[in-house]
Amino acid sequence: AQSFSLAAVSKSNAVFDLEKLAWMNVEYLRHLPLPRLVSLARAELESAGIVLDEEKLEGIAKSVSLLQTRARSLKDFSGSGRAFFTDDFKYDPEAVKKFWKDRSLADLLDALAARLNELPVFEAESSEKCLRLLAEDEGVKAGLLINASRVALTGQAVAPGLFEVMVTLGKVTVVSRIRRAAQYLRDV
Repeated sequence: AQSFSLAAVSKSNAVFDLEKLAWMNVEYLRHLPLPRLVSLARAELESAGIVLDEEKLEGIAKSVSLLQTRARSLKDFSGSGRAFFTDDFKYDPEAVKKFWKDRSLADLLDALAARLNELPVFEAESSEKCLRLLAEDEGVKAGLLINASRVALTGQAVAPGLFEVMVTLGKVTVVSRIRRAAQYLRDV
């Protein structure tokens, strides 16, 4: 109250800048300690009807950490980040149209799932090497498999790095989702 002065009050209308607010929210999320962000993200997921079973609870911190630098609001965890917390997500039609148009993808994805399933150690480096060797063996560009796999795993055309996503989701989920995508391609 001692610092307030009517002389400093402007006569013009106040301006509420939504872009600045969004920027501040991004900055706040980026600098939030992970345990606090996990708690907030979990509440958002539950309010969106995403039930986290005990198995998913163990990996939530890895997923939240991976999405932390990309999230613009808490809604992003249950929206564009939904696939990191549940298998109940849809493929973005634009991503499907752009990255799943090659007729050979169903067989390539099945082959990738089989090779990934055989990896004794499931890490970013080993999964990347596996994908690139398959692409070389099949005479296709690695980008074809990378983009198709990203859509299979996240439902999105844009996501964190594919091999980070793979490690975060885990081998069982990755193999299952890639096989599901291959079946989807055969059914359409």
